[in-house]
Amino acid sequence: MKNIFLFLTVLIFSIISNAQNTDFETVYPSSMKEYELGQYKNAAEKFQIIIDNYKFDDISTTKLYNGACIFALAEQNETAIQILDYLASNRFYSNYEHITSDLDLNNIHNEPKWKNITEKVAENKKTEPERLREKIKTELFKAKEILFADNGKLWGENIWSDNILVLGFDNTIYTTKPLLDSKTNDSIIYYKNVSNNTLGFSNSAQKYNGKEYAVVLTNYLDDNSSTIIHELFHILQYKHINLNGNPIQYLDNYDAREWLRLEFQALKNALNTINQNKDKSEIEKLVNDALLFRNLRQSKYKEYLQKEIEIETSEGLANYTGFILSTYSNKYEKAISEINQREQAQTYTRPFPYATGPAYGLIFDYLKINWKIGLDTTYDFLNIYETKYLKSKIEISNKRIKLAQQRNNYDEIHKQELDRKIKNEKIIDYYTNILLKEPTLTVKLVDSLYGSTFDMNGTIILKDKGIVYSMIKGVDGSKNNFGNFSTIKGKEKFGVSGVLMSFVGKKITFPLPITIEKNKISGEYYEIELNEGWEVMKINNKGDLEIVKKRE
Repeated sequence: MKNIFLFLTVLIFSIISNAQNTDFETVYPSSMKEYELGQYKNAAEKFQIIIDNYKFDDISTTKLYNGACIFALAEQNETAIQILDYLASNRFYSNYEHITSDLDLNNIHNEPKWKNITEKVAENKKTEPERLREKIKTELFKAKEILFADNGKLWGENIWSDNILVLGFDNTIYTTKPLLDSKTNDSIIYYKNVSNNTLGFSNSAQKYNGKEYAVVLTNYLDDNSSTIIHELFHILQYKHINLNGNPIQYLDNYDAREWLRLEFQALKNALNTINQNKDKSEIEKLVNDALLFRNLRQSKYKEYLQKEIEIETSEGLANYTGFILSTYSNKYEKAISEINQREQAQTYTRPFPYATGPAYGLIFDYLKINWKIGLDTTYDFLNIYETKYLKSKIEISNKRIKLAQQRNNYDEIHKQELDRKIKNEKIIDYYTNILLKEPTLTVKLVDSLYGSTFDMNGTIILKDKGIVYSMIKGVDGSKNNFGNFSTIKGKEKFGVSGVLMSFVGKKITFPLPITIEKNKISGEYYEIELNEGWEVMKINNKGDLEIVKKRE
């Protein structure tokens, strides 16, 4: 079994409220853990809870496929076949090589419907390019229609731009305007294959042929135009203001995480209260709680405040814009789902604004606060609420803090964060050892045009040294740097694999490699491809290595 569709920089879960209030984010990982331990019947029992409480339509393709593998291994063949038939017929699952060679599915090869399913998958693979082009066309023009209908009402300017690329995992790019050597079947969507490492596999603003493009991965086209709008907002915003995009170091500190989780909980409670159309005074009380916890956190770590506000202005407003202009039927439920997802992250240093931006934006809109004042400024949500709504400072007292804690699940959050603190310290010790104490391979970047894509949920801060990424890919945009690298797909695991990048992005540190053959360097969890003119040199008696330019 493999998660074969996604090179994740961000993990997206579909969470739907139901009568039994089953928590997908708890049950699914629990089922997968049983699978990894080889306890297939236990894994199937847990996955059955998901099947009983969620429609197939509300579960991602990767997770459904994993469920089929679990049921097959547990010898519950009928359920496994039912899931795979749905994927082939309704999701156009097309990875024929994988499904026919996956050993997890051996138990169902003699089932009568197996041949029919694999034939459908083979046909899906054959028709996939045409279907994908049609889907891209549909989704791009759906987003364009939304943005032309908005026509600047939200932010004063039309967000749509033809500088958008949809990137497939075969390195095919699709866009609405002709590119050099591009093809077209309808003079509407143009496409071409680009070489590996031309673009990073992430939803982000990226340079292509000297121009800034909004890049959206093909597997993010089913989110009601949210991601397309999010990335196009960045293209517009960057024309107005330069903002910090680096992680906020202190948010991995034990006390900061606890305050932020309490803020998340208060925001979820406020959004849920709005969604249930309850009394406005209850909503205000919960918003005050959220901003009280924010005030406590930011007051202690004042030196980070400006950078925190900047990244929240960047990613928070982009995510809010994607949510508010999307076709999601219930924006409040979606915002709660987003907080739940980001709260599950190993680190909060980078993911937090994706949760707080939509939440505060929706709440401020509900309270009719005139908070959007253009794209040439930063947005401090605490200050906005105090000056434009309360007309006073948030009250801070021991009694007030205690009441806010009682309303927002403090006891459970406190216990969980104490446990996490112990585990986190062990992970930091492990990374400190392999990336700072033991011999390593390092390289210094020549310029700032070196791009990287990473799983923001799989990072951790090494104080004063940099950020460890458990899954990352580096792309040499200028061709002046040492080359390209990536962690090895399938071997990335937080607390095991890791590459250290200094905070300003000038230096990269790898664990010592296993093999160096010409321009190929291989470590246990990473691979590097050197550009011509670069080599590896031993730099001291400790055994440290460095990638340097060859002397002429």
